[in-house]
Formats: sequence, structure tokens, C-alpha cells
Amino acid sequence: MKPKTVLVRKADIAGVSRNGTLKKAVLITLVATKKGFLFEGLGSSNAARAELVPGKYKPSYKHDFDLVAFDPGPEQAETMEDLAADAEGVVSITPDNNGYYKVLGLNAGLRPSAMKTDSEDADLGGGIPATLSSDKEIGLADYFMVVTDGVYDAAATKTAFEALYA
Repeated sequence: MKPKTVLVRKADIAGVSRNGTLKKAVLITLVATKKGFLFEGLGSSNAARAELVPGKYKPSYKHDFDLVAFDPGPEQAETMEDLAADAEGVVSITPDNNGYYKVLGLNAGLRPSAMKTDSEDADLGGGIPATLSSDKEIGLADYFMVVTDGVYDAAATKTAFEALYA
């Protein structure tokens, strides 16, 4: 199974609702007719990371998302360039190894901090590896999840995740 990540432009988000009990649990609603971009990776090519950045007066958090756009064609290159040009940034929603969906960039938006192509990289087949980053986030990753009667509903969450791009 290929790891899937959805990137959603911040401008395409109509609203975010937080669960009243699980403060890190969020649901994202998109503007009508808008969809996210699905990136299907290979192996561990889609990686979501969040870390504390100590400050003199208060902490901040850095979010990083690594991906590889494996299709070396012009459409994928245009999509990657559009990511770099988007002033508001994007939010990533990525399944983790524990059955949860991590949300990065919800506060300030992720923007490319690294992106390159190398036609001689046999491992990537001419694909485009990139890192999307934000160092202005309020906390560690949020969790995209549907909560039913106070319990995480994995099946409903998967359906909601797929609706972000389908």
C-alpha cells in the first residue's frame, strides 16, 4: 500500500472544528468545489515531523513534511511550483504508523524550504523531493479525526480523509 498524504491550500479551508474533549482532534471543512492534492508516496517518502523550538520567552513549534513527487512529468512540476508560489501555504494531513492522521501547518501554513530535481537520481526516477516547513506553529501536530460518542472512529476518519481529495 502506498502512503497517502493530502495537501490542502490554506485558502481552500472553510473551517476547522476542534473536538470539545480531545483538544488536538480536528476536522477540516473545505470551501465548496475545492479539493486537496493527493500525494501517494513509496515506502517512507511521506514523513510528517513536529518539534519543540525553545525560545527565550515562550516556545514555538516547527512542522516539517517531506514528500517526493514521483511523477517526473510537467504536470507534477507545475504542482510543485504552485506549492512554492502559494503565499498562505498548505496544510498536510498524513496517516502515521498508529492509525492516526497527523495535521501539520494548520496555524501558519507549510511552505517549501527545500525542493530539487536530479535527472541522474535513479532512486527517485527524476521525481521531485521537497520539504515543506513552518516554524510558526502553536503546538505539535494536530490529529484529523472523527470522534463518535467520545471515541475515535477510524472508519469514519478514513472516509473523511478520502473526501478531502476524492
